[in-house]
Amino acid sequence: MPRNAPDPPLDIPAPRYQTDDPGIARVVSNVRLTPDGTTEIRHLVLDLSGLDYEYREGQSLGIIIPGVEDRGHASTVRFYSIASGRGGEAGQPGLVAICVKRVEVVDPETGELRRSPSSDFLCGAQPGDEIAVTGPFGKSFVLPDDPRSNLILAATGTGVSPFRGFLRHVFVERTDWQGQVRLFEGARGAGECLYRQEFNAYQQDHPNFRVHYALSREENARGGARMYVHHRMEEQIEEVWALLDREETFLFICGIKGMEDHIERVLQHRADRDGISWADFRRVLQDSGRLLIETY
Repeated sequence: MPRNAPDPPLDIPAPRYQTDDPGIARVVSNVRLTPDGTTEIRHLVLDLSGLDYEYREGQSLGIIIPGVEDRGHASTVRFYSIASGRGGEAGQPGLVAICVKRVEVVDPETGELRRSPSSDFLCGAQPGDEIAVTGPFGKSFVLPDDPRSNLILAATGTGVSPFRGFLRHVFVERTDWQGQVRLFEGARGAGECLYRQEFNAYQQDHPNFRVHYALSREENARGGARMYVHHRMEEQIEEVWALLDREETFLFICGIKGMEDHIERVLQHRADRDGISWADFRRVLQDSGRLLIETY
């Protein structure tokens, strides 16, 4: 198995704006991505013009939610993965996109439907509204610089947001990406499968990219279980395993907490077939910066 660590990404921007001294962004657009009758997920574009807000794909933007108390303070920060390439949303420097899911929970005692203050604030934002931002944050979960890098990207729900930024940089903002790129995206149904049209277009135009969708409420895996990301990865395990055996390959996992355990079980089963310790191989991947996980 490979043991040489790749060169780390260069010039990762440090946070320039903090809670006590935020930048002010303005809402450009707020578009619902999912149809009525499904979970409300929105694509929110912010104008950061005038701010010193350089970022890299995979970093997060902090948003101060007004009126929410946090340990006695008047506001608190929520973090959202940047869904744009470093060149700006739609190729416009200064614009940045985030993906926001409206979170609603039912109070088990009263039966009352309660909304998350942060997602409610952002889902209701209107063009022209001002929003206080912090960041950018994150040093490890970032796109490698080397165009020879292979990328295996596994996401559920809004966890695909940073990977949209990855792919826009790889396939739109530059023309020299040689590495193989595989995206495994999970959602409950086709209506909640985010950015699918974009990803399908990349697949048509770039022979080094393939995307696999797992729709848990509409598809079944072998044996009749609901189809999840790890099932799709298991279907492609020979290719996934061959890529992981190359020291220029990075595995990124982003989405709901626990998905990484299922993916690792699939990889462990494949390692067992070759008489390899997955625990040892995993340690090599992690120590060399080639296994990156952000779940929540």
